[in-house]
Order: sequence, then C-alpha cells, then structure tokens
Amino acid sequence: MADFQIGSVFVHVNDANKAARWYANLLGIPEPQPTTGPVQFLETVDGRGLVIDDNRNNDPAIRPVFMLETKNVQSAYVRVTSQGGKIVREPEEDEAVAFFNFQDPDGNIVMVCEQR
Repeated sequence: MADFQIGSVFVHVNDANKAARWYANLLGIPEPQPTTGPVQFLETVDGRGLVIDDNRNNDPAIRPVFMLETKNVQSAYVRVTSQGGKIVREPEEDEAVAFFNFQDPDGNIVMVCEQR
C-alpha cells in the first residue's frame, strides 16, 4: 500500500522567476536563484513548499493543484487507479524524481511524486 502525505501546493504563473521572488518576499524567505526552467520551488518554514510553475511543459488541461508525496510511485499508481483515479499523465521518472498526475472524481488534478 502506498503511503501518502500532503506535499506542495502548485501556483500557476506566467513568469516563474518573477513570481518566486514575489512569494519569497511575501513569506519572508530567501529568494531562489533565477532559473531558465519552468519551475521554481520555495520551501516554507514548516517544510511544505510552493511549486511555482509557468506550465510551458504542461498540457493546459493538466495543471495540478497540489502534490501528494510518496516513497513508492508504482505502488501509489496502483492505489490511485484501484480507487478510480483517472490517470491524465502517465508516470515519468529520472534520477531525481518519479511522478504522475491523476484526476479525482471531482476533476481536480493531483500530482503524485517520489523524490529520489
């Protein structure tokens, strides 16, 4: 059985670097280094995070609202599908992460992510 915990919240933006600076100042945390990628991650003092995403690599219909963290993405996939979650982005993985996106019964998009 997959163990889940609530991870990060997604903030969908037009400019990830600009938004990351704004949120860092709002939260009183250090500003992240600028990136050329689509995502900036801000860790809050409680260990949760904001995933600031400009969505340049995402289908417009697949924009997660939050992330569930797991230690086993394959087990999580089985659990989500066995409960009727509709997979909207099949599992992808590399040396740093493995993830997939699903739609809950009300249409919310959720990402499941395993940090490696």
